[in-house]
Amino acid sequence: MPSFRNSSLAVLLLTAVAFAPLVAQDIPLDALMRGGRIHYDGQRYDRAKEQFAKALDKYGATADNATLGQIHLWLGLAQEQLHHDTAAADNFVAAIEKDTAAAARIRANEQWQYLAWTALISATRAKYNVEAYDPALRYALAALKVDPSKSQTYALVANIYSALKRYDDMRATADDLLKLDAGAPEAMSLLGLYFLQKPDNLWLTAEARAVRWDSTGYYYDQAIAAYEKRFVAAKADLAKLLKLTNTGSLSHITSLLIDKSRLPDQSELKRYIETDLKESKRLAEVAQIAGRLFYAANNLNVASSRAGTALLRAATETTRDTSERFRAKAEALFARAVEYDSSDFTSLFNLGITQYQGKKDSLAERSLRAVIDGAVVPIGNLPQPWLDSTLALVTQANVDAGHVELTGKLAQTIDSILAASGRRNVGFSWLYFPNLKGRKLAGTAAVADTAGMFLSLEMPQLMEQAYLWLGSSQTGLATALSDAGKKETARTVYERAIANLLIATRLDPSSADAFQNLGICYRETNQKDKALRAFEAADKLRKGR
Repeated sequence: MPSFRNSSLAVLLLTAVAFAPLVAQDIPLDALMRGGRIHYDGQRYDRAKEQFAKALDKYGATADNATLGQIHLWLGLAQEQLHHDTAAADNFVAAIEKDTAAAARIRANEQWQYLAWTALISATRAKYNVEAYDPALRYALAALKVDPSKSQTYALVANIYSALKRYDDMRATADDLLKLDAGAPEAMSLLGLYFLQKPDNLWLTAEARAVRWDSTGYYYDQAIAAYEKRFVAAKADLAKLLKLTNTGSLSHITSLLIDKSRLPDQSELKRYIETDLKESKRLAEVAQIAGRLFYAANNLNVASSRAGTALLRAATETTRDTSERFRAKAEALFARAVEYDSSDFTSLFNLGITQYQGKKDSLAERSLRAVIDGAVVPIGNLPQPWLDSTLALVTQANVDAGHVELTGKLAQTIDSILAASGRRNVGFSWLYFPNLKGRKLAGTAAVADTAGMFLSLEMPQLMEQAYLWLGSSQTGLATALSDAGKKETARTVYERAIANLLIATRLDPSSADAFQNLGICYRETNQKDKALRAFEAADKLRKGR
């Protein structure tokens, strides 16, 4: 007779066999969706995602488009609750593309709308930042369908069209935004960008090409005025919240909030508000105003810089009084761009150029010197072992190029080291070694080779031009001082110019202008042989063009 133990085992085995076919059966779609929604409502988003993913896996090939849209929508909602932005964005796009009613359903639910728009905009920016413009446009257009009321979405769409050189689509997007908000500065900026970027060969007449600069300036002026109103309003709200009556203190705090808002790591902004301002209880309110200040200041910087670029081009295409009018306006615009972001070295460089062209040599020298001081760090400032790691990049294979790009962890580490030493900017990913050109290295560069080597966050073309224009402005300033009888002061400035022009010639040995100015400086400091060689080099380069 079998024991009780063996009988129980037999019952268990029979039970398992009896239920085996049920386990193997597919769970119905409506059961998976209902289970997923129950988990979602209970904020068990991981479990909800699993259920919706199973529904897509099992029924994705057979379900109709409306049903597929529902599956993708709920899967996207669960993924965005888990902060999986790109995966969520892919599902929201799929939902909208499969089911024409999906966008309307999302708009009807405020939380769904927020989650979908956030995921889509995050994915748009991620793709845009790596120049993947086609997928960025797909996400951005879906974001417009989800929430057509946000001006920043139109701006993103238009900027993507700009990058894709789809200028008519870009203008149409700006026009759509104007229908939504007739005074939107984002739309005005986009129209300014349209007139700035549309190539010469796409303008049908010479008259249209000529007046586009006035159109560019007009639309950017409108945008700048509107952004300035936003900036003033945010600053007033900050003063009211913090009970600040001293304008100096208010401006100082405003600048710091904007600077810290620019940092990739927002913990520094949080620390400043909580610790320095002692506003931990009103952290969210202060941070919200900081965001408004940053947004307005950033747009003021960009709009002013782009408008200045347009008018600087206009100055080169026109003559006499018209050219001077454009140049003077460009100078004022670049000055405004720098006012709202002192780390915008491209605008600072362009400011120096416009000042030089306006024969304001002392101002040009100051601006261009600030570019180099801000964008250049002597490599000797790096501590060991990072100095050795950086020098190891300089080899015989690249020594004659005069520069090499830093990438990966080394570039990130150097940014961190320089930030700890007080540098506000990131992106010091270029190493320059112009003095080593023509040298034979025994392996890689060594500590003894560091004289004249520097790190910069600017690419070679701008650095070459920065040293050239700085040296040229100093040459002009020294000549003016000499003509005024201030010979000793003039000689000092000529010597400063020589140092910068030598770097310019090493960075770009084909610069006739650099050699020409170098010849003037040598001549005026009684270095006749060097002056002759510099003039000969300039003449040879010009003839070789």
